[in-house]
Amino acid sequence: MLNKQNGFSLLEMLIAFLLIGVAALGLIKMQSYVEQRADFALNSHQALNLAERKLEWFRTRGASSVASGRSVAEFSSLTSGSDTTSYAPYALRWSISVPSMSLSSSLKSISVTAEWSDRVGVTQSVTVKSMLSSHSEFDM
Repeated sequence: MLNKQNGFSLLEMLIAFLLIGVAALGLIKMQSYVEQRADFALNSHQALNLAERKLEWFRTRGASSVASGRSVAEFSSLTSGSDTTSYAPYALRWSISVPSMSLSSSLKSISVTAEWSDRVGVTQSVTVKSMLSSHSEFDM
């Protein structure tokens, strides 16, 4: 009696398992990369929101539609600064300067930066820039 069943040899099986293992390692690396990018997207979105809120505070100089009797910050008293505790794990830094080519002393340039450390300890940041005018809709 002759046996005519053919199967895979041990070498063919080892090569197949090796290819499956290499493909699985590639998928694990890709998953790690996608997870890092998703984490960066979430943190940069929150940091941008904080920076925009701070920029809006400077634009309105602290005035609120809810508390219309509240005094607003004077344009001349706006200075550079930072806040590293109120928005943990984010640190807000802002710089206010008079542009060198300014046509008027009623303009100031402002830059607000929100920084954070990512999961591997690298500092990331988002910056928004704008110009402020001494003339405000909240002035009386």
